[in-house]
Amino acid sequence: MPELSAQQAGDLAGPGNRPVKKVAVLGSSGFVGRAVVAELRSRGVEVQPVAAPRLSWPLTEALRNDSVPADLHRDVVDALAAQLDGAHVVINTAGLPDGSAPDSAGLYGGNALLPTLVARASALVNANRLVHVSSAAAQGAMALDETSRTMPFSPYSRSKAIGERLLQRENRIDAVIYRSTWVHDVDRPNTRALIRLAQSRMSCVAGDGTAPTPQVLINDVATAIVHLGLVNGPVPPIVLQPYNGMTTGLLLRLLGGREPLHLPPRVARYATRCLTAYGRTSLNANAHARRVDMLLFGKRQTPGWLADQGLAPELRPEAWERLRTAGTGPAPTSAPGADAVARPRTGDSHTSGADASNRYLTK
Repeated sequence: MPELSAQQAGDLAGPGNRPVKKVAVLGSSGFVGRAVVAELRSRGVEVQPVAAPRLSWPLTEALRNDSVPADLHRDVVDALAAQLDGAHVVINTAGLPDGSAPDSAGLYGGNALLPTLVARASALVNANRLVHVSSAAAQGAMALDETSRTMPFSPYSRSKAIGERLLQRENRIDAVIYRSTWVHDVDRPNTRALIRLAQSRMSCVAGDGTAPTPQVLINDVATAIVHLGLVNGPVPPIVLQPYNGMTTGLLLRLLGGREPLHLPPRVARYATRCLTAYGRTSLNANAHARRVDMLLFGKRQTPGWLADQGLAPELRPEAWERLRTAGTGPAPTSAPGADAVARPRTGDSHTSGADASNRYLTK
């Protein structure tokens, strides 16, 4: 392993956002990673893109261990440390983001094992903080909060829950787990699927549609993640994306341009009970049932640390309405880069209303 440079404590002094000179970002070419890179650069922070390794880890191994064995993938840790050298803060946005993914060794390698290896590599280079991007899906049917409790309902949410549990066993670096809620942008296939659903005759909510639902725009996610990396002083071990005021009915009105069908709550509850019964046949079926339940009834979340810091985002209805009209022009001819989060992407395969309800609520 190459010799690593030492950090200087004086570089991180100062009130408010500390003067961090360099931030390493794993997954910098991905959906969330691109937005984080753009936000960091807008603040004048040097970004160090880091290639995330592709890992395989069977579910049996992920469930068997209370912590990641110390000697597991030492070569991967050393290779990551060489790429992280010189970074004051490490942000891990890497992983497999497909909420409908089946069980696989790659899913648990990327979402359950990688966060711990990144933490160990970050500690080797004396990074001051690791921000790991997880998902509120790890808490399943629970009201969302900033406790370590999880209730996974699908292979994806289980992989995220295991990744959180294992990372919390590492005590060699100041690590914060950021739980993203459900993220949208113009180049997001799941967002386009939800828009098609909102514009279809299957667009419906339970009751008057005033139930809260944890949907968020990508720029607000990037702002929260970067704040966690740059803020001076201690942060909680788990932080939840703040609620922005979105409701189930308003979401479908803004994205569909029309009023959704309002189902009597009793009828909607009966439908979700049937879906829940179907969901017991498999984790993947349960994931579909949970998504439809949130579409109809929304989900509550407990205000957390970022909201206490005054960082709850504004709703900005006009930004959500722009999602509805974006993505209909010609596809961009240049290669995607850090600014790709601001460009509409066309060519997403069209999805029926039923399939859309199964796809749209992935992070």
